[in-house]
Amino acid sequence: MSLSARTAYGGRTSLQGARPVARGAVASRRVQVLVRADSALIVNTKGGGHAFLGLHLAKRLLADGHSVTILNDGDQGKLSAKAPFSQYSSLRGAQVVWGDPTNPAHYPEGPFDIVYDNNGKDLETCQPLIDHFKGRCKHYVYVSSAGAYSPNDIEPMHVEGDKRKSSAGHVAVEKYLEEKWMPYTVFQPQYIYGPYTAKDCEQWFMERILRDRPVPIPAPGVQLTNLSHVEDLADMLARVPGNFGAMREHFNLVSDRCITLDGIARAIGAAAGKEVKIVHYDPAQMGLKKGEGFPFRTGHFFASADKAKRLLGWQPKHNFMKDVDQLVRDFVASGRLDKQPDFSVDDRILAAVGYKATTMGASSSSSGPASAVSNSGVASLLSAGLITQQEAATFSQQQLEFLARKRSPSPGGAQPRAAAAAPAAPAAATSGNVQQWLSRGLITQQEAATFSQEQLAFLARKRGA
Repeated sequence: MSLSARTAYGGRTSLQGARPVARGAVASRRVQVLVRADSALIVNTKGGGHAFLGLHLAKRLLADGHSVTILNDGDQGKLSAKAPFSQYSSLRGAQVVWGDPTNPAHYPEGPFDIVYDNNGKDLETCQPLIDHFKGRCKHYVYVSSAGAYSPNDIEPMHVEGDKRKSSAGHVAVEKYLEEKWMPYTVFQPQYIYGPYTAKDCEQWFMERILRDRPVPIPAPGVQLTNLSHVEDLADMLARVPGNFGAMREHFNLVSDRCITLDGIARAIGAAAGKEVKIVHYDPAQMGLKKGEGFPFRTGHFFASADKAKRLLGWQPKHNFMKDVDQLVRDFVASGRLDKQPDFSVDDRILAAVGYKATTMGASSSSSGPASAVSNSGVASLLSAGLITQQEAATFSQQQLEFLARKRSPSPGGAQPRAAAAAPAAPAAATSGNVQQWLSRGLITQQEAATFSQEQLAFLARKRGA
């Protein structure tokens, strides 16, 4: 058995998880220790970005002294040799059962103190499990999705209690848990990285960067997202057993840091010792199917972890910038570079935005003169007055090349248009001005469709408006 903490809140008592929660908890809390161990059932999905949560959660619960049973969806014969399921043999003391989570006849014998549903995405899938364990467990944990939040362009960081999409299947499950008065806790994960994943996250970027291919990223590239290590998230989930303070609460299951889409690529490039060629594009202009072209949402998609820190005493041990060196080494060791991925969608995007390069990897259909600007090239553009120091520090190499090309002498011998040393007052970005800037080549159609009027005015001013 493991030690758990009983925490008093002004006369009320709450059982915390297997680790004392004084660290990071509210200073006024008084911690008393007692012996406790729970019996946990983890209902785990057969694939996708959540699948390895079940493995790492089981490890964490076992380490805390709880007993663990896993009911895994899917065909054992087809899945048991693949990650993360191939690692179940390392779970000393855990029982693993394969079956259908919608069929109560497949449920393992209990009793169970806590049930984790890391499988269902809609009410049809989840209702049989909820109905079966109503009144039979002390705590029911549902792993939902932060993707069920409604996007917010004004306040993009999601906080628990923000508006959820009424059409999302996860939201229907959350409402059903509420209606049935289940002793529930809901967790809302985003993008997860770490060992034994069943779905690419940072690997998508590595496939391109380590092959010296350009990385197509939705413009403007400064969109923020969370990348969270699976061990940190398993630790957060494992703080629920016996924690009455978590009852009927929602928590964002995310890291406490965020990173830009361009930043992911640049961090991986720095760890791999590679020059990163980022090519921005407007997804709306590409005619792509859902899920094509980029593995993440194309806008801001990040959430706050403050509530989990405050109520669960949770603190992450990982962050992507510290982990990226090891992630690159793991990717190289995996042997994936010996296989040739399909980059045909990348090539369609690159062709649509007019990107050409001499070396883009074996399967690339693009050819022509190299377009990436080297560090020495940037210095040359600065000395020629084609770009400013501010632009060199702000824009990507592809954007700098575009500016330099627009400001270079024309074939007819026109003098180069120098970058403005000091910005003038911005011109009003009316629709008429936008059309004028397009006709003069000061902005592109992609930029006109992507950037705000203030950003367009800035670009036009910098390029000679």
